[in-house]
Amino acid sequence: MSLSKKRVQDKIEIVGEFKTIQVRYSDQIIEDGKVLSETYYRDSIQCGDIQKAQEHNVEGIANVVWTANLKKQYKEVLKPIHN
Repeated sequence: MSLSKKRVQDKIEIVGEFKTIQVRYSDQIIEDGKVLSETYYRDSIQCGDIQKAQEHNVEGIANVVWTANLKKQYKEVLKPIHN
């Protein structure tokens, strides 16, 4: 009987107007090749955060969905409103 633990990237989703990338991980406890237990962890990557996209190994997806125009629109939304 051998126990092990591993984290698996098991789901990637693109959500919202500015194509936020959500990455879900499954933390698994495994005994003799069978998953005994699993818990989930999710992180989100906002439009234009290419460094975080690289950390989660989704840079290729980011480069496809985050067009130059979309990144520009997102920056405009983030600007504070001045009166």
